Amino acid sequence: MNAAPTVEHHDAEALLEAIIALSPYRRVLAPLQVDITRIALANRQISGALAAVIGRSGFTAGATLRRRDLGPEARTFAAFLDHIHFASPPFLKSVGEWPVGGRRGE
Repeated sequence: MNAAPTVEHHDAEALLEAIIALSPYRRVLAPLQVDITRIALANRQISGALAAVIGRSGFTAGATLRRRDLGPEARTFAAFLDHIHFASPPFLKSVGEWPVGGRRGE
């Protein structure tokens, strides 16, 4: 079993913050940054993608991220953030599904 490459938490957090800033869902996702970072670092695919981008681009906290720096991992991040957005409390509430199992107007 191959372990995902490790990345510095601070750099990964900064990279995710920069990726979220590029997202069309940034208003919903930005307040969830701490949870998104925790989930991303615990996920082998996402943490591997973070490590690949950091390794290839040399991204560190405080650096500027360009979309092209994401390379082939851009699709992975987009799918991850799409999932987070559509599972987020603000989105679920907007379609009458929050709290989970609740009914409209409750």
